[in-house]
Amino acid sequence: MNIEMLSSIFEPSSIAVIGASSNINKWGGRILKNLAENFKGPVYPVNLNEEKVQGLPSYRSILDIPGEVGMAVVVVPVQHVISVAEECGKKGVKGLVVITAGFAETGSEGKELEGKLVSVINDYGMRMIGPNSLGIVNEPMRLNASIIGRLPRPGPISFITQSGTLGLALAEWTIDMGLGLCKIISTGNKANVDDIDLIEYLDNDPSTGVIAMYIEGINRGKDFMEAARRIRKPIIAIKTGRSKRGSKAVFSHTGSIAGSDEIFSAAFRQAGILRVDTIDEVFDAALAFSCQPLPRGNNVAIVSNGGGAAIVATDECEKHGINIADLTEETKERIKKAIPEFASSSNPIDTAGTSTYEVYTDVIKALLLDPNVDALIVIYVHTQMSNAMPPAEAVVELKRKSPKPVISCWMGGAGTEEGVDILKSGCLPNYSVPERAVKALACLIKHKEFIDTVKTDSSGQG
Repeated sequence: MNIEMLSSIFEPSSIAVIGASSNINKWGGRILKNLAENFKGPVYPVNLNEEKVQGLPSYRSILDIPGEVGMAVVVVPVQHVISVAEECGKKGVKGLVVITAGFAETGSEGKELEGKLVSVINDYGMRMIGPNSLGIVNEPMRLNASIIGRLPRPGPISFITQSGTLGLALAEWTIDMGLGLCKIISTGNKANVDDIDLIEYLDNDPSTGVIAMYIEGINRGKDFMEAARRIRKPIIAIKTGRSKRGSKAVFSHTGSIAGSDEIFSAAFRQAGILRVDTIDEVFDAALAFSCQPLPRGNNVAIVSNGGGAAIVATDECEKHGINIADLTEETKERIKKAIPEFASSSNPIDTAGTSTYEVYTDVIKALLLDPNVDALIVIYVHTQMSNAMPPAEAVVELKRKSPKPVISCWMGGAGTEEGVDILKSGCLPNYSVPERAVKALACLIKHKEFIDTVKTDSSGQG
């Protein structure tokens, strides 16, 4: 299938909402509102019974719209979807997003209906996301064809989700967290456009730097794995349906077969896909990829003003196969001069409660200059006697001058906010506990290993 045609869905010149409503509590009303408020091109409501919808001239059929229509969002009852798709084909529409549910996810009759819909799509040479999709967002185009209440901050993370409601909830959560997103794609039943099409399209999308996925099942497993191997952008995936009950729930949700969990894990490793266990880990890793370079190797240094936090990070590093770097003697001498006499200059470095700008600057500078160190985890543990801002200023200032990745962990909640804001403004990925910081760094290291050993170039060569 031609992935270039996906631009008709994500980069349309104009959009029709078929099933548009003046009631913004209905899907057709909310999606029209979101498009009309943000999208820069023409937006056409289509409603059989209304002359105006939300103040816009409405059309009884897409065939009545003057001029070309690039993409159509279909929000009509299931019994009308095929005839609407036919009209879209006759109009010359190239891309559809079908929100309507009631197809393969409902059983054999729905599956047969979905087959007829796909035949229409193919007959007219269109591409379709869905059915049973909850819409798409393309922030660079200001395109919000979903019920997400607001556009996300601009950013390099594109998120593909097979669960619409979960995806939309997560999108809202990432917006609250201040994460920058590029595209949000609710795949629905993947009857025409599937995961392969999407990751290949996103690989060629200059706005996308990292691909995050929520997967319940994959339609063309072998082809998907081969496509993933060709893609050098990081792909982070959470694959659900691990348990027997979960696997059954996957089928009833989107009609997908979950498959053997062990086979998926092995296949993901062979394809260079970073499989994580939790939703937090998906976005923790995506955050790290969005603003840090890949490390040269897996040798890490840890610095903290709290010994306990440094030990937690060290244990987590070992759990993920990350090596605690052996510092050079020159580095140790530099650190000894910077920290109190009773503090530890060995890796992990414990500054024994000291967290001044000068101490963090001298220690971090020494570690970043050490040829044995490939990446750095900087931890600050907040107390009533300390200030979260000076160490944050130190790490931001030094990170700007170094090509090595730096991951931060400002612990303590209340009192750390101003320091965390400094880290965010300096594009430092920050995590609330050491374990999350280490897992995010582990994904950077693993992807570097995939690039070196698993990923192929476009010619198929490793």
